[in-house]
Amino acid sequence: MNAVAGLLPRRLVPSNRGPRPWLVLLGVTLLGCAAAEPPDTREPAQEQTQPQTPKQTRQQPPKQAQARGAHATLGVYQGAGCTGLKRLPTFVRWLGREPDHMLEFIPWDALEQGTTWAVKCWRKAGTNSVVYSLPMLPPDRSATLAQGAAGKFDALFERYARLLVEYGYGDSIIRLGWEFNGHWYSWESVDPQSWIAYWRRIVTVMRATPGAKFKFDWNPAGGWTKHRADAAYPGDEYVDIIGLDYYNTAFKPGSSPEENWQLRLYGPHGLKWHKDFARAHGKPMSFPEWGTGWRNDGSGGQDDPYFVEQMAKWIQSNDVLYHIYWDYPDRNYNATLSDGQRPRSGAVFRRYYGRGS
Repeated sequence: MNAVAGLLPRRLVPSNRGPRPWLVLLGVTLLGCAAAEPPDTREPAQEQTQPQTPKQTRQQPPKQAQARGAHATLGVYQGAGCTGLKRLPTFVRWLGREPDHMLEFIPWDALEQGTTWAVKCWRKAGTNSVVYSLPMLPPDRSATLAQGAAGKFDALFERYARLLVEYGYGDSIIRLGWEFNGHWYSWESVDPQSWIAYWRRIVTVMRATPGAKFKFDWNPAGGWTKHRADAAYPGDEYVDIIGLDYYNTAFKPGSSPEENWQLRLYGPHGLKWHKDFARAHGKPMSFPEWGTGWRNDGSGGQDDPYFVEQMAKWIQSNDVLYHIYWDYPDRNYNATLSDGQRPRSGAVFRRYYGRGS
């Protein structure tokens, strides 16, 4: 999801980008959505160091992927840090079980200052598995991918990797520079070669941290976007998981849920593309954000049990490592199921992922 440029102290700030106005291709829009970034306390930044630029090595041939979708782990987004923690019990009561993961967004200023508001919240609560979304550039577009590739921000990522290890999250999934193929983030892949070099550099820096066993999720947005995702693939040695943010955000006017699903399935950066690309590179898939609901322009699938059922079946029958449902009422996209506002979709979700499923 995309997020605001600034943060107000000690409160969640809604996204000012959010799901985008319709981008229509063959009468269908398929977009990734966006989340608000968390607040964070401020601490003094440390001096930067300059690790050596990582070697660009040849991609390894694809390995045989083993189907794991039937055992894919479930995560949820409930809001940033302590905000999400306060909302989580409602979701757990509704679903009848704890989720396997939580999703978190670390804002750029937290990287700059080494602050850990959200990390501390989850650690204090005893939440052991958090998927951390890390930005690659400041939101005001004051820096470039080429500067990052040259090492300007190495110290920020080295320090945050140490902090994650220190708080017990050294084996976390890192969703670095998510939805880079869209135009709404400062790290959009407008310069694919610099984007690739920068991604490789960050991965190398973070992996070199003592105690780190991070897994890196290369995570484009689903649907028609400004940039081709595959043009910014960093290479198999630098990627552990291939993700896709996938929302029931828009549809061909007048078409049925079944027709809409087929358009999503075969559309640009659609499910078929995701499956084929991950298989070609021998990587498991993920859906770090997915959901059905309402968008602030009045579009969206709303209560669409067919979409939820098809997503659940797709996840079960494919090589999906984990998936995270967006159960949060963001002002730009509200896909909440646990509040009972989408009862038909909620019933399907509980049938697949609730207690005893």
